[in-house]
Amino acid sequence: MIELIKETIDRLRYKIPLRPRQVQIEITNRCNMDCPMCQREDLGIELEHMSWTHFTTVVDKLGHHEDITLTGWGEPFIHPQVFNMIAYCKERGHKVMITSNGLFTKPSMVKEILNSGADTVTFSIDSINGNETVVEGHTSNKVYENIEAVVKGRKPGTLGVRLQATLHADCENDLYDVIRYGARIGCDTINVGRLDRQFRPDLVRPDSRQERFIFLQADEVARSCGIQLDWLQYSVSSGLTRFFYRLLKKKLHRSGQYCLKTFDYAYVTREGDVTPCCLLPNAKMGNLLHDSLDTVWKNEKFDHFRENYRDTCGNCDLWVIDQIPSSTEPSTPSPTSLQDPLLVK
Repeated sequence: MIELIKETIDRLRYKIPLRPRQVQIEITNRCNMDCPMCQREDLGIELEHMSWTHFTTVVDKLGHHEDITLTGWGEPFIHPQVFNMIAYCKERGHKVMITSNGLFTKPSMVKEILNSGADTVTFSIDSINGNETVVEGHTSNKVYENIEAVVKGRKPGTLGVRLQATLHADCENDLYDVIRYGARIGCDTINVGRLDRQFRPDLVRPDSRQERFIFLQADEVARSCGIQLDWLQYSVSSGLTRFFYRLLKKKLHRSGQYCLKTFDYAYVTREGDVTPCCLLPNAKMGNLLHDSLDTVWKNEKFDHFRENYRDTCGNCDLWVIDQIPSSTEPSTPSPTSLQDPLLVK
């Protein structure tokens, strides 16, 4: 409780910790899916695996029990050394998370995941009926059997399993179905994210009022199913943490002056470059093949980015509370069917 209070105060003041608590390592940019919403081919990055030498050098620069996510702009389970990478992190006391599309390349993959020692695996699905309705999303009819096998095969108290969905316009029923599906097969959490249209301006997402209405409906579905719903802009975690987050989220990081992503997180590319976000491959704050993490995390360049992130990020609203409408979004009121139920008696 004391640690939670201290972290909350630090977040409200934007007093960043001495080191990042979350480090995402881009172990590969290759993928066995080609989802219309994916931006990896627009970022100017090389679609290649991270070398073992680069990986061990980066991990050896950490060493303070960070939460490590082994995922880049590709499918991590196609990296030929992914399970060695998980083991290397676990041997050094790190918590390991990994995000997958669930399209495994060989039948033995389920067993290897279950025996890997990973702490959490997140599967990205936007629908439970393939691409029939969420045509721009990352969903395949081939993944559900794999996801269910991982959930059912884990031992109690071991691997955590999450589902991650991206919300597209007119696809809220798909989200509700994903929540019900996750609860039915025994997942722990459903995470929902906004659709990023930086390189795909033709993609359509709900406006801010519609989004809030969909969250309220999704939250009700999740509570009725008994599964945790994490949605950065509305609510995360459980218990007291969830209560305080919902109470204070508007004021976190000085009411949007700072991006929520920049507080205790760093992204490391396959070349060892430290960036503030997976969407910013050219915003290089330093390189862990040559520099220490402490030096990079607190250097002048990183501090300047935090103070002036809008100069680089523009109108990105993926990790801020309030939605920033694009110039192409209509300004007309939402239909009556999408009225906020908290405002309707």
